[in-house]
This record gives sequence, C-alpha cells and structure tokens, in this order.
Amino acid sequence: MPARPGYMSGNKIELRKQLRQKRRSLTEAQHRIAAGNLMVQLTQLQSVRDAGKIAMYLANDGEIDPVEVMKWCWSQGKSCFVPVVIQTELNSLLFAQISESTEFVNNRYQIPEPVVEKEDLITADQLDLVLLPLVGFDGNGNRIGMGGGFYDTTFEFVKGQSIRKQQLIGVAHELQRVESIDSQSWDIPLSTVVTDKGIYQTGFQSIREVE
Repeated sequence: MPARPGYMSGNKIELRKQLRQKRRSLTEAQHRIAAGNLMVQLTQLQSVRDAGKIAMYLANDGEIDPVEVMKWCWSQGKSCFVPVVIQTELNSLLFAQISESTEFVNNRYQIPEPVVEKEDLITADQLDLVLLPLVGFDGNGNRIGMGGGFYDTTFEFVKGQSIRKQQLIGVAHELQRVESIDSQSWDIPLSTVVTDKGIYQTGFQSIREVE
C-alpha cells in the first residue's frame, strides 16, 4: 500500500519523539472521542468478545485511553488486568486484576499501579488477550514502544508459538501510524492493531483497514 501523505518513517528515536509529541498535543475532548471510538472498534473483534481475562493499561503520556473498553468489559462480566513493573534485572511485567474500586499508587515511572498483594499477580501466559499501548506502528506489524522493552521481554515466549494462546493487539491513535519502522530481533510483531479510526490486520507485506 502506498505511503499516506504526512506519515513519517526513519530512526526510532526521532520517530518516538515526534509521535509522543503528536499524541500529547491532542485536546481533552479529542482524547474522550478517541477513547469511545477505540471501544467501538475493539468490540467488533471476535477475539475481544470471546476473551475472559483481558490486560490493558492506564493511559499516560497522551496514549489512547482504554477506559471505555474497561467499562464495556466489566459490563460483560470480563476480568480486566493492568501491568505491574517487576524489580528485576530484566524489564518484565506481571498483571493485576482491577475493578472500579481499585486503589492506585504511582510506580517509579510515575505511572499508577494497583495496590494488590504480590501473590495475587498473574503471569502473561494466564491472560487471554492483551491490549498493548503503542507509540507508533506500521503496516507490517512493527511497533515502537516507550523504549523500556517491558512488553518485548514479557511476551518473548509467544515468538515460537505457531498458534498463540494470547492474542496481542496493539492500540494507538490513528495519527501514530507511520510508513515504516525498523524492526529488531527482540521485537514482538503484531498481527492486529486497532485505532480510533480502524482495525488493521497485518501480514507479511500487506495491511487491511476496516472502516
């Protein structure tokens, strides 16, 4: 598919800087609209409707907000989880179940994390579906994250699976789509990315958009 006008490609560090600035520049009203549209797009997917344990995140730094998705999940009797940073040599995540009454405290990155007992955390392989926050994505399923490597480390185990138990879906604002991203051997590619404007199914060198 030809590159869309205004979409950037190039070095990850520069792209990350540009895209973070673009999403932070959105108004509160635009963020609210995007959150509602994201829920509409995601709930079209059979994998989302079938999942019982869904991990997402608490929006930060201009990320598209999955709050409406959380509300929908609770209304459907699904369990919602968010990541918790584990203090080890490797950057990795465990996941805590949350509800509308969960209390939160800021972690070392000043991102809210739920107040839960360590024994109540679950590992990534116990989840049915994961919504990964993105800084940028392209048509081949390559992604730019925040640079910490937490998701790549946590979900490294899925790279050798011919059939994945865990569905990994990237979520982002439409303006975070770029023409091309250089991939690394440790990157976890995505087969699906959902934005406030569409659903993208990636595969080899093609991409399909559903309005």
